[in-house]
Amino acid sequence: MMIDDVPYDPTNPPAEPPAGCVDPVLWRVAFALRRAHHPRLDDFCECKVFWPCPDARLADEALKLACDRTVPRSRSRTANPGRWTA
Repeated sequence: MMIDDVPYDPTNPPAEPPAGCVDPVLWRVAFALRRAHHPRLDDFCECKVFWPCPDARLADEALKLACDRTVPRSRSRTANPGRWTA
């Protein structure tokens, strides 16, 4: 299911990476972080910071990134020789 250009419901992401997820390890780490930082009834996070806390926002961004992350291309050694090459 696509919601807001992501293949999962952002308010209730699945524990397992959805189909098409390009980085399942990042997904699982982000999901664990999101599970640890969820709102309480008093509008604070479990970490006692006002909801949404920075960690919860980071988890949501990481879930999105895990789904639309591109594989980095290898760089040529001549592209950036650095200061130590003669």
